[in-house]
Amino acid sequence: MGNKLVVIALLMMSLIACNTNGQQRKRASAEDMAKHQTEMMEKSLDLSSEQSKTVSELNLKYAEKFKKIKEEAGGDREKMRTLRGELLNKKNDELKEVLSEEQFEKYIKLEEERAKEMRNGRRGGRGER
Repeated sequence: MGNKLVVIALLMMSLIACNTNGQQRKRASAEDMAKHQTEMMEKSLDLSSEQSKTVSELNLKYAEKFKKIKEEAGGDREKMRTLRGELLNKKNDELKEVLSEEQFEKYIKLEEERAKEMRNGRRGGRGER
């Protein structure tokens, strides 16, 4: 009986520790997300300095909107997915005006690959840096 109590206590302590660690994990700010996305686009799309500046502004604008959607959806994944899709379409329309046709096509292919990787359980290289 005493051993069972010790095992249960250890399990509960482990669960509490795991939960605490998960809560302490810092979420990236909209600025960090936009900066990371801009850097990736600069590397993969060979952006000019003018394009880079405009893309950076667009990425920040939409990162802030995506964060707001996540907060407003309140855990409703379907609602968040729908709103995120609508925002992504607007962002793509704006990017189409900034990027060349070739750059935009490459961007769309990269985004499709990234989405496919995320659906398959990979998180786009997080932790693999």
